[in-house]
Amino acid sequence: MEQVIRRSAALHLRHIATCGDPFELGSSRPLDFGHWAAHKLEQLTEHRMRHGEAVGIGIALDSTYSHLAGYLPERPWRRIVAMIGALGLPVYTELLAQKAGAGDDSHVVLRGLAEFREHLGGQLTVMMLEDIGRPFDVHQIQTDLMLQSIDALKAIETARTVSGAQKAS
Repeated sequence: MEQVIRRSAALHLRHIATCGDPFELGSSRPLDFGHWAAHKLEQLTEHRMRHGEAVGIGIALDSTYSHLAGYLPERPWRRIVAMIGALGLPVYTELLAQKAGAGDDSHVVLRGLAEFREHLGGQLTVMMLEDIGRPFDVHQIQTDLMLQSIDALKAIETARTVSGAQKAS
């Protein structure tokens, strides 16, 4: 694990130092993949949700969106979601479906997109996938498609939970 952490830190430093956009002015960073949702989930739980769990959900969400938008083929999408599960991380939390309330029917987690846009200085830039290891940037997110992504992850997590419960009994 120490070797993995050292390698990850070295890659992070190299990316920041040599990729020409240290202030995130024009492109998303691969290091931020899945983080717009992760930061919102951490905020909603007052940081009770661990960063790795939140990022796993964020990666599952953005990968699912990539798939449903027609960018990412089904096989690599399923591979990504399965790997997150194999690591013992969730791909869904009820917080993804939480509504703002008091007459506001919007999903609280989607406010994370506006906050991420502000973090980036005004233009939303979110990394999506064409394949594993083949990212590209988008500057708009279709709300209805993101909500479909949330529903798809809920179904996957529910099936996984039911399957796990059946194996345990």
